[in-house]
Amino acid sequence: MQPQEVADDINLEAYETEYLKPIQRVGKWTCLAICVSMLLPSALLFLLYGVFPTKEAILAGLALGFTFTVPFYFVEPIAYYPIVGDAGWYVCATTGNGSNLRVPCGVVAQEVAGVKEGSRKGLLIAAIGIGVSVVLGIIGVGFGAIGAGWLKATFPAWLVKAFNTYLLPAVFGAVFGEFALRGMKYAIVPLILTIVPGLLKWPSYVVNVLAVLGTIFFGWFMYKQFGWGAPKEEAKG
Repeated sequence: MQPQEVADDINLEAYETEYLKPIQRVGKWTCLAICVSMLLPSALLFLLYGVFPTKEAILAGLALGFTFTVPFYFVEPIAYYPIVGDAGWYVCATTGNGSNLRVPCGVVAQEVAGVKEGSRKGLLIAAIGIGVSVVLGIIGVGFGAIGAGWLKATFPAWLVKAFNTYLLPAVFGAVFGEFALRGMKYAIVPLILTIVPGLLKWPSYVVNVLAVLGTIFFGWFMYKQFGWGAPKEEAKG
């Protein structure tokens, strides 16, 4: 049984002044503090021990990092922000695991609450779901750090190999299935845009950009040409 959709009756002025503005203020300073803290270990190594990498090592590290992260810098905000909103995106950006944990938790929270993605209530519920995922994640990681190694040591080799091989694809498959059920006619396009380049051995960052932007363009084109995804009243008109 599908939950009944809840009307989005939150006052826009109150939403922007009492919710968005504090989030933007806290989020910006939090992100800045995290960026500075990430540089502290390297700074301490230099200040305490005089250790500093060569220019070649710095450039090689930047090239390697940028090759992987720059596409996500553009793709993830486009793909995630309409679902999770300001608060959810700040949490995704600062705690990580956006695609395989935070966004799915936000989507499930919206489904359970019966709110629409992109609505003000939807963004509020997504932020709550993502926030809870962080708290539970810390607890889970704590238990996992203590007991997971011991538990994994009791697994037979074939089970360990299965976990290492299929766990992450299973998570992404479940996320894809969650969204595909909302519009099966759109699902074939991202499948083609990921499977074909994957078979051709294209780099993963190229596949990610192609799949996200290609699917968005396809959805926009079908909406403009055939009214796919339009509200019922608009589609009839």
